[in-house]
Order: sequence, then C-alpha cells, then structure tokens
Amino acid sequence: MTLRVTTIRERPDLLPIVAEWLWREWWEQKGRTLEQAQAIYADCVAETGAPQTFVLLEGELPVGTVTLARKDLDERPDLTPWLAGVFVIPDRRGRGYVYHLFDEFERACQAASVEVAWLYTNTAERVYLRAGWERTEVIQRPGKLPIILMRRIIPNESSVSK
Repeated sequence: MTLRVTTIRERPDLLPIVAEWLWREWWEQKGRTLEQAQAIYADCVAETGAPQTFVLLEGELPVGTVTLARKDLDERPDLTPWLAGVFVIPDRRGRGYVYHLFDEFERACQAASVEVAWLYTNTAERVYLRAGWERTEVIQRPGKLPIILMRRIIPNESSVSK
C-alpha cells in the first residue's frame, strides 16, 4: 500500500478524524472536550512553519499524524518549535509509520529554516532516540510523571542533499 503525507490545510476533511484520535489519546482523560481539540487543530494550517498538522495516509486511509507546533510545554515557553501530537492508529503501530511522519516534520522544519526542534515524552524516548533526537533534560512535575525533554538539530537542506 502506498504511504503519503498530507496536511490538514490540504485536506480539512481529515480534521475531525485527527482531532478525535488526539482527544481520545491525551485530552479526554484531562477533562478537555473534543470541540476544544478540533479548534486547536483547525488552526494548524500554516503554509510554512508552525503550526501545521500532517496526516499519514495508507492509500486513502488516515493512519497517523504529527504536528509542528509553536508551543507544547508550559514549563518551557522559551522553546520553539515542537514536535507534538504524534499518533499512529493502534493496528498500524510497529510498522515504522511514525518515521514517515518524522521525515515530513523535518522537511517542514527545513522549509521554515528551523535549526532546532523540541519534544517531550514520558513513554516513547527510545523511538525518538532512534530517529535522531537527544535527551536534554528530565523535568519533574509535582504529582505527575517526570517528562523527558528532547531536541533535534535539524540538518539544513544543503547538507541533506549532499
């Protein structure tokens, strides 16, 4: 099956699907509404730079998403941009699909002349390490799991094409 990446900007019909995935995965248990998720991702339609939401399609079936976000971690408002909202549907996990999303994220960073991108995780550090991200800090949060702050130096387009 052919894999390709599109954006919410190009395919606004995918917004309800993506918003529901991310709402169920992270926001529902925090008391946020599906409508709040939809409103946030409806704004992720920049032509270049942040915010943009990418959707991985297997044929015409949406199977994953990632967002190039301006901000994502309250404890670090000084850092931007962020890799956020990484999600692959459960029955497609373990197939390397997430790396297609990471590649698209990196291309978008290069197009926007981003030199460093950020993410945080408390569950998927190994996946990000394999994709070239590096751990920079562990942030302890009262009453919550610690989170790992990671960064990726984005190669410029000329160094990639060599």
